[in-house]
Amino acid sequence: MRALSIVVMALLAVALLLPTQAPAAKSRVEQLQAELNTINDDFKRAGAAYDKAFWALDETEAEIEKTAARIGENEIALDAAQLQLEGRMASWYRSDSLGLMGFLLGAQDFADFVTRMEYASRIASVDAATIERVDGLLTELREDRERLEIEQQERAENAERFKAERDSLQKKLQDKKAEYERVQRELAEAARREEAARQAAQAAAGRAPAPTPSRAGNVSAVAGPNGMVFPVAGPNYYSDTWGASRAGGRRRHKGTDIMAATGTPVVATMSGSVSASNGSTSGLYIRLKADNGWTFYYMHLNSISVSSGRVRAGQVIGTVGYSGNASASAPHLHYEIHPGGSAVNPYPYLRQMQGR
Repeated sequence: MRALSIVVMALLAVALLLPTQAPAAKSRVEQLQAELNTINDDFKRAGAAYDKAFWALDETEAEIEKTAARIGENEIALDAAQLQLEGRMASWYRSDSLGLMGFLLGAQDFADFVTRMEYASRIASVDAATIERVDGLLTELREDRERLEIEQQERAENAERFKAERDSLQKKLQDKKAEYERVQRELAEAARREEAARQAAQAAAGRAPAPTPSRAGNVSAVAGPNGMVFPVAGPNYYSDTWGASRAGGRRRHKGTDIMAATGTPVVATMSGSVSASNGSTSGLYIRLKADNGWTFYYMHLNSISVSSGRVRAGQVIGTVGYSGNASASAPHLHYEIHPGGSAVNPYPYLRQMQGR
């Protein structure tokens, strides 16, 4: 028993002296993806200020529209009430000075007199209510016009703030362009080498390697952990704006706006077939029907590289722009994902494409 204890202790001592196994080193692809994410975090800080300024501007525009609509409705109601009062005053003016008294004294009996008094009282009450309504409408109009003036001043201030944050974001995107593109190129090359090594390992093990996807057609980006390629191959910023109000609440956002400089490459998220078109709101856009049955929309493009036919995941199909109803000072890609018949929020998919 003593001998067994000595053996066990010796084994434990050896185990303690052995170096602990280091965690598996990150592949070059993972390292580059982390570097890319660090660059994107810089954009995120600038983008957060942009978002805040954008929503402040959108909210003041919505309030201005509500106030202006209320002013218009009250002006119509005021005109109607004033016409009613003018008609009553004209009626009393046309009657003789004893018109009301004659109406009351012309009663046949006391019951008729009481009835005529009630009738005259109702007329007077209606006139009094109309006068009160006119007074109330005038007060509301004065308050709304003062409120509108304040809201318009706020809008002007918010517009200036939004412009400054927008320009700051665009400058940061431009400044980081060369660094971002360098990492993207290295990432694509590292992915190619890892795929070649995998193919070689399979061949050495006696297994037929899976065919390597063709890199023809200007494939410039690689798939993320979820097997999908991020649609913008350049410096960008985006946030979760699914369902957010647009145009003062008149419509809801059904995609994700990816901010990037005009001319930044846009790539196919998955392999499939594309078709291009143009719309008054969407501007130049591409519809990608992926091989798995999903549909992707790329809107507000500046140019289209592939207008129809087959494309591979990561292949350049167009460039970011501001066609349609987008602003020239805030170029972006409006990106939609339709797994079935309806659109879904692209934000979580985009995060997964970036390994987030």
